[in-house]
Amino acid sequence: ISTEAGGISSMAKKKKRAMREDAKEEGEDEEYMEFELEPPSEPEEDVPEKKRTRKAKREEAEDEGEEEYVELDLSTLTEPQIQQEQEKPKNTRRKVTPDELEPGAVVVYGDGFRGVVHDAFEAIDNFWLADEETNELIKDEQGEIVAFTSEELQLVAPPPKLEQASGGKPDVGVLVLGTSTQMVQVLEHFGEPDPVKRTEPQELLAIPCNLCDPKTLLRNARDGINPTTSKLAQEQRPDLHVALRVFHLKEAIKKCSSMVSLEKYFCLAGVAIPFSEAEIEECDNKDEKRWRKTVANQIDVGVTAYGRKESEVSEFLETAQQALGQSCGMCLSDKLWDKLVQTKIRESLGIPDLPLFFSDAAGVRIYVVVIPEDARVANDDGIINCSERPGASYLPAKSAQEVDPSVAKQNENVAKTAAEKEPDEETQPKGKTVAEWEKEQNKFADQPKLPPGWLRISSKSTGQIYYFNKDTQETTFDAPLPEGWVQQVSKSTGKTYYFNVSTQKSTFTDLHETVTRGVVDSYGTSGMLA
Repeated sequence: ISTEAGGISSMAKKKKRAMREDAKEEGEDEEYMEFELEPPSEPEEDVPEKKRTRKAKREEAEDEGEEEYVELDLSTLTEPQIQQEQEKPKNTRRKVTPDELEPGAVVVYGDGFRGVVHDAFEAIDNFWLADEETNELIKDEQGEIVAFTSEELQLVAPPPKLEQASGGKPDVGVLVLGTSTQMVQVLEHFGEPDPVKRTEPQELLAIPCNLCDPKTLLRNARDGINPTTSKLAQEQRPDLHVALRVFHLKEAIKKCSSMVSLEKYFCLAGVAIPFSEAEIEECDNKDEKRWRKTVANQIDVGVTAYGRKESEVSEFLETAQQALGQSCGMCLSDKLWDKLVQTKIRESLGIPDLPLFFSDAAGVRIYVVVIPEDARVANDDGIINCSERPGASYLPAKSAQEVDPSVAKQNENVAKTAAEKEPDEETQPKGKTVAEWEKEQNKFADQPKLPPGWLRISSKSTGQIYYFNKDTQETTFDAPLPEGWVQQVSKSTGKTYYFNVSTQKSTFTDLHETVTRGVVDSYGTSGMLA
């Protein structure tokens, strides 16, 4: 509302100043120099500018869903009308709902300050914000994080999501569910995330299935993200505030809601980070380039692996198998991909309604593979191979007419063949078979019990005790870690510690020594750190 009857409003002055500066840049100095020299006392010269201002504000208000902007001439109103107009509340933006305030959304708070939603607790209508420029959490004078409600925030821009028609999206995905022991082997094989180079995925997370509640998924996933991943992600896109999103994994879990009931199983999730500006520019495909820049620009937690079909005739299942191998270095046997086998595994776990595959919000076909608890997992030439146990209950039964005698004989002697191989002396010491050494384990009855599949062996040359894994053929002089435990190195102190994936407990006690000397019962249950 302008209070200057017949004069140039401050808004009009700002508009003309901006137009003059634009004109100078475009070489149109003369036109706007003449406009500036027009006497400000002549109101007719202001009419076009006022009309343009009203039109711009009207369009802006329509875009934002607000009422039309109307500029009133107070000189035509009576005193009561002027007072009534001045007491009217100013138009405000529409109220934002808690569901709209996802991590990564840009908002305005306080006296026009801009921030980015860092943590969203929709159920209790609380949100933590990070400053858009510094990326630091908003805190009060006492150093406590400020919790905002949705009523205190205005949504500027929601976080981008994978679009249905995006040209850069994958065709296929794989979601792998496995036990703690299996997940530890996969994570150890995949290794730490690269701190300087983008990979796909950047890292893997093993999240307990019973902690995959969509309402708490973001917090649980954030606890597992490696700091180097977050640092590199922000370096990849310094022009943006890079936040963590679990949209893709959350959508997958909603489709597979029964998996949350699994107590001993983990969901293997892949973490992707943004493409750098150079990686965006080097892309020749326009749709792919747009997807890299506007969609894949945050830290995204999704299913285990994604892949693209090499051609229109490529099979989805074949593409899924290749994606799992190329992204995670995992290879599942054909039997474990079989529909009947997967159906029986689900039935044995009490989750018969878990889908074999589904299509996510972007139309990507996601295969859901459950690795049975008794599956054989071995590292063969840098690949984690998962295969079924011969004779397992989930394998389809065959009639006598269907069974190939040679195959049946081979399956019958699988264990014997593996045991009678003649590797190096330390792999098969004293020329004894695995079966023979299994019978002699009573010699070590006074020693702590080993994890499943491990044997104690006496070196033929030195008499020293070392350890042999029947499934992987691995030999080592270091005592194997108890089941579910993994060795880690503290990033802050460099000190070695041990972490149990199942119990979420950690300890600095050397578990190799506890197995060797029997110092701690039940594999280090004393000396645990909460």
